[in-house]
Amino acid sequence: MFTLVLGTFLTATVAWKSVSVDDFGALGDNATDNTKAFRAALAAVVGGGEVLVPAAGVYQTAPINLTSNVVLRVEGTMRAVADRSKFPKIAVLPSVGHDYDTNGNERYHPFIMTDCTPERRCANITVTGFGVIDGAGAYWWTKASRALNHGAGRPHLMELNSVDGVVVTGVTLLNSAFWTFHPVYCKDVHIHHMGIQVPWLAQVDGQAISGFNGDGIDIDSSQNVLIEHNYINCGDDHFTILSGVGDAGKAWSKAYWPTKNVTIVDNKLGSGMGMSIGSSVSGGVEDVVYARNVMNETSGQWGMGIHIKTRTSYGGYIKNVVYEDNTFEVAGVPGGALHIESGYQSGHGSGCAYADCTAISNITFRNLSFANSGGTGGIVCFPNRPCEGIVFENVHVANQAGKMGWPCSDVASGSFTDVTPPREMKGNCNFTVAL
Repeated sequence: MFTLVLGTFLTATVAWKSVSVDDFGALGDNATDNTKAFRAALAAVVGGGEVLVPAAGVYQTAPINLTSNVVLRVEGTMRAVADRSKFPKIAVLPSVGHDYDTNGNERYHPFIMTDCTPERRCANITVTGFGVIDGAGAYWWTKASRALNHGAGRPHLMELNSVDGVVVTGVTLLNSAFWTFHPVYCKDVHIHHMGIQVPWLAQVDGQAISGFNGDGIDIDSSQNVLIEHNYINCGDDHFTILSGVGDAGKAWSKAYWPTKNVTIVDNKLGSGMGMSIGSSVSGGVEDVVYARNVMNETSGQWGMGIHIKTRTSYGGYIKNVVYEDNTFEVAGVPGGALHIESGYQSGHGSGCAYADCTAISNITFRNLSFANSGGTGGIVCFPNRPCEGIVFENVHVANQAGKMGWPCSDVASGSFTDVTPPREMKGNCNFTVAL
C-alpha cells in the first residue's frame, strides 16, 4: 500500500553549503538567546545546505523557519526560550478554521516551522542528528500560563507545513508545549529511528500537571507517509491521523487532497493514548496501515491501544484501514483495549443526518494481542450512518478471559473470527461471524 518518492536535493547549479550556528556567534551555554545566530545560519544556506547545532552545547533560541533543500543537523541540544513574547502569533490553518488547542482564531508560532504554504510549497527538508530538540513545555503547561495566552493556541514543537519530501531521523523531540510533531499539507514523508518524550504527568512549580495534550505525531492533510522504528512516550495520542475540521477541512480536501497512504510500522510505544485516527477527519482519511507496533504503557494512565474517533458535526470519512500484527503489553488500563467512537466528546445519538455523519468503512483488526487491558473497549457508530465492513480476526484480550466484551451499536456489516473474550450479543450490530 505504501509508496514513498523523495526528490533529489539540488540541481547541479546550486552550491551546497555547510555551516554551524557557532559560526554566527551562537553560545551553547543554556542561557544565551541565540535566535539571531540560528536565523543567520539558516539564511546562509538558502538554496541548499546544512546547519549544524554542535554536540555538547545547549542552545536556546526563539522559533525558526526552515526552507527548501535544507538539513538541520542537531547533535547537541536546541531548546526553546521560555518567553512567549518571542513566539509570534500566527494565523490558524486554513483546513481547520480555528486553533486546535483553544478553538481561537490565532496561535503561537511552532518552535520549528517551515516558510511554506500550500500555494508556495517547499521541497526536501531534513531534520537529523543525535541531539535533542527541547520545546521547554513546562513553561506553557500550567493553567496560569495558559491564561496568559489570551485564547492563542500553544506552539507545537515542530510543524512542517506544505513540504514535498520530509525526512526526520535520529533526533529526540522533548517536552513540547502542545503537539510534538505535526506534518501538515505534506507529501512523501519519512519519519524513522527518532524519539519523542513528553510526560503524561509533570511536576511544575510544585504542582502535578496533566492533560496538556502532549501528542506524539499528528499526520494532517498529508499523503505518502512512512513512520517506522521510533520510540514514543507521550501525554496523549502516540499517533493520530487527521484531515481538517468541518467545512474548512472539506474545502481544503476538495481543492488539494485527503489524508491518504499512511503506514506506521515497527514502532515502540510507552505511555500515551495509542494508535489513533481522528477526531478531525472532515477532509477524509483513507488507506492507513498500523502494523508490528508494540505498546507498553504505564498502568493507570488511562490510555487505550487503538482509538478511531469522530465528532458529530465534522463529517468526512475514514476508510480502508488495517491494524495488523500489533502487540499490546499494557494498554487501556483502565480505558479499554480498542475503541471506535463516533460522537467523540460531542454526543452520539442522532445528532447528524446521514450525509453529515462521518462515514466509517472497511476497518480491519487482525492479529492483535492485548496482555493486560482494562476491558475490551467497544464499537459505537452513528445511528444515522452505521459503520460498514468492520472485521475482527484473531484478536485477543488475555486478561479478560471468562468475561464478555466488545459492546457494540450501529454496525451494518462486519465479522468476528477467533476473538476473545466473546462479543456480547447486544446492540444492532450485524456481524456475520461471532466465534
